[in-house]
Amino acid sequence: MKQRRLGMRTIGAALRLPLVAALLLGVAGVLTPTPAAAQTPTIVETTFDTSDFPRTLKFSALVNDGDALESAVLFYRVPPEGAITRQPADLGAGDVVRLEAVVPTNTARTYIPPGATIEWWWALTMDGGETTETERREYSYQDPRYDWQVIADDVLELYYYENERAAEALHQVGRDGIAHMSEVLGTELDFPARVYLWSNSDDAIGVERVESNRFEQLIFTGGTRVLADLVHVFSPQPWIVVHELTHIITKQAGEGIADLPAWLDEGVATYSEGDWRARRGLALQRALEEDRVLSVRSIGSNTNTPGDVDLFYGQSADIVEALLDEFGHERFADLFAVFKRGSTVDNALMEVYGFDREGLDAFYRTQRGLEERGETVDRSTRIEDEQIGPAGAESQAAQAEPAPEAAPERATEAEEAPAEPEPVAAAEEVEEPAEEARETQASGRRQAVEAWNERIRLGPSFGPGEGFPWAEVLTGVSGAALLLSLAALFVVLGRGGAAPA
Repeated sequence: MKQRRLGMRTIGAALRLPLVAALLLGVAGVLTPTPAAAQTPTIVETTFDTSDFPRTLKFSALVNDGDALESAVLFYRVPPEGAITRQPADLGAGDVVRLEAVVPTNTARTYIPPGATIEWWWALTMDGGETTETERREYSYQDPRYDWQVIADDVLELYYYENERAAEALHQVGRDGIAHMSEVLGTELDFPARVYLWSNSDDAIGVERVESNRFEQLIFTGGTRVLADLVHVFSPQPWIVVHELTHIITKQAGEGIADLPAWLDEGVATYSEGDWRARRGLALQRALEEDRVLSVRSIGSNTNTPGDVDLFYGQSADIVEALLDEFGHERFADLFAVFKRGSTVDNALMEVYGFDREGLDAFYRTQRGLEERGETVDRSTRIEDEQIGPAGAESQAAQAEPAPEAAPERATEAEEAPAEPEPVAAAEEVEEPAEEARETQASGRRQAVEAWNERIRLGPSFGPGEGFPWAEVLTGVSGAALLLSLAALFVVLGRGGAAPA
């Protein structure tokens, strides 16, 4: 028994040594400091600087634990149809890392309209290559010169900065216009339309695209649709609000892979005004009386002739009215549905009404008591017979050359005064020499082209130039100078030969 107890003590002592060693190692492990794990950079706050409005918008952010930050990028898009854009950020040195990304908002290549909602987020890349993205957020980009208020419901949001009573009245007008035109076009908006209302055009300076040209200034219509759900209005007039909101509805109802033809898009928007003849009717009436209405093909895109602007809008609305009066609202809504499927203009018209653009032109002229149009040369620049991809810039419109039927700009009152008619024979006498002169000029141009082609075939040729009045005198002087030089040379050589050795 004693020997057994001794054995147990020996075994116990042998076990205690490893246990003590393990405990010591554990304590050492606890007491020994371990390297701290690298902290992930986090965005503390993002601010927005509009001091350079309307050219740029600056995004700034403070970053916690930014020592390991290698680079940062701001991503943003303008819904509903905007693509994602990346803007590299500058990293500021200091106690706290600061990010800055400057987004262009109104340049020749980039345009973010005031009133747009910008969806944005940061992407942070660490030294080791790991990248993390922040949560996506939205920023309402507004004209910072004014304190904007809003009247909003599920149909329409109207933003304004003064004259609340006028804004309330226009909000109701806009709601009524949306309801009426949605019924006409057989569609319904599934989002609230938005209107930004400036009190006058001077207050809106800088809001439009920088590339707006002189023509666009001449035909200033008081507003424009800048996004699928957003319009700008530069004068608090009911007809302008309804007109621009109708463009949102026409896009919803009919724009597919291609834009709507201008006569249809602007025609419906002008028709929606109700009292459009008070503004565009005079130009239309004159054109009808003088049989100088524009062809349907030529107004597939907006006119670029300032003198025809009122006629363009008035006739486009009158074509729409003629279609509605003759065929009804249901077939008119069908026309937009066919366009929505991606049809070309001629195919859409043929499917719904049984005629193409020339047929529509003939129909309209007949409805308004005009004779059939003669053959004309198509000078339109819009390709209507092929499907076209979607437009890139929302507020940009394709422009065509003036229509061959388009009349010149209105004459002054003095020019409009009737003149005594000249005899027909006299006119023929004047016309015949003019025709001969044109034929002579054409013949001369043909001969010049043939001569040039002949020179190309034969290679370069060099002929004598024309005579110069002082050529003989200069030739004589040059010859005398040459003789004197030779004589002087002989004298020098002669003296050199006579010198002593």
